[in-house]
Amino acid sequence: MRRKSVFTESEKKAKYLERKGIKLAYQVFGNQPRDLIIVPGVVSNVEFFHEMRGYSQFIKTLTQHFRVITFDKRGNGLSQRSVEELTPETRIDDIKYVMDEVGSKKATLFGFSEGAALSSLFAALHPERVKKLILFGGMARIAGPKWMPGPIFKFISKLGMNSVVKNWGNGEFFLKTFSSKVIVDNKIRKLAKDFEASSCTKHEFNKLVSLIHQLDIRPFLKDVQCPTLIMHSEDDRLVPIESANDFVQNIQNVDFVKLKEAGHIFWAGESDYILEKVIDFSLDDEELENEGATQRSLATIMFNDIVNSTNLQRELGDTAWKEKIQSFIEILEKNIFECEGTLIKTMGDGALAIFDGPTKAIKCSFGIKNDVKKLGLSIRAGLHIGEIEKLEGDISGLNVNLASRIQSVASGGQILVSDILTSLVLGSGVTFEEFGEVNLKGFEGSYKLKEVTSISKFAL
Repeated sequence: MRRKSVFTESEKKAKYLERKGIKLAYQVFGNQPRDLIIVPGVVSNVEFFHEMRGYSQFIKTLTQHFRVITFDKRGNGLSQRSVEELTPETRIDDIKYVMDEVGSKKATLFGFSEGAALSSLFAALHPERVKKLILFGGMARIAGPKWMPGPIFKFISKLGMNSVVKNWGNGEFFLKTFSSKVIVDNKIRKLAKDFEASSCTKHEFNKLVSLIHQLDIRPFLKDVQCPTLIMHSEDDRLVPIESANDFVQNIQNVDFVKLKEAGHIFWAGESDYILEKVIDFSLDDEELENEGATQRSLATIMFNDIVNSTNLQRELGDTAWKEKIQSFIEILEKNIFECEGTLIKTMGDGALAIFDGPTKAIKCSFGIKNDVKKLGLSIRAGLHIGEIEKLEGDISGLNVNLASRIQSVASGGQILVSDILTSLVLGSGVTFEEFGEVNLKGFEGSYKLKEVTSISKFAL
């Protein structure tokens, strides 16, 4: 299974970047003007991949047309292993950090396995930075009553997570990724064992699998705007081909290619055919006709305001209240900036802001809540995630109105969030309590809300 790499040892050597205290390993191959970024699965090791037959040649062929960027997400591989905050949101941030580091303003994302879900979310959140999207062997969800989980997850359920974690490092998990046509010999078994050992520890593997086992991004796939190529093999023993349906049915501009003998690894099965499809799709310069497409994006919307502001203004008087409001705005601006949000506008005693992830928005709301106490004030906040339309200096859309209605239900000191938002906060250290189902003015049906009750120290 091992072969001499087509790249030199120096070319294969990982580079490193650091953002917000997180160290990420990445590689850059080629110097073409078009960027293609490979977003790996749940575990990876960018240097060890080159030990596998076909991988280096696959990347080398791509460099004839693209500058190819590969990386290890936080929590595994050559990137920082010990990570307290490990969430879908932070692993999406890793894509952005790598793009910024290599100067990639807009790229085609090639996400495989778990990387398909994360690439889809990134494309929805940052449409201006994704030219096209390629999803290989991906899944939008792991568990669900009407969905057939892949054999590996049946395997996990049968043996129990403790047993699977205990056996991590023996290569059996990774062997499930090969095509059924691959003859597994001692060399391949050793390769699989070495890869598992190089990608993460048993503890790290447990943390990563627990994270993706709860992942469900189906509600956000409709927000992917760019052309998307979906490839999945009928003999994928890790993620069944049925899982591709979630992407095909929910992403609007889709080309679905059904493979037969590729397994779960794009470079080890029908690699020549996969390369042909990837190159042809990526080099097709036909763009969406809608020039305003990138004006729409997925975002977390935050509304907050001061509780009992009218009475406070009457008690303090106009001059003192004006000074109080100015201090309040300074607190808003500080927290929004620190949490990488965008302040859309202030509205007297309140504000509207957006974020590219719900954890950031919750951190911001919590920070504002704590800081305004020093002013003798109390706030209430409402948060929701959904598609917005960006206007000049403002945003609009039903989801903006929904976030506003959620805020109106909150009492003093409460931070209420829509239930859909919580699926992307797993592992963040944020604690929720059920608030209940409520009717919101102007919206049909009831909405399930949760209240943010605490946030861990490492998340602040």
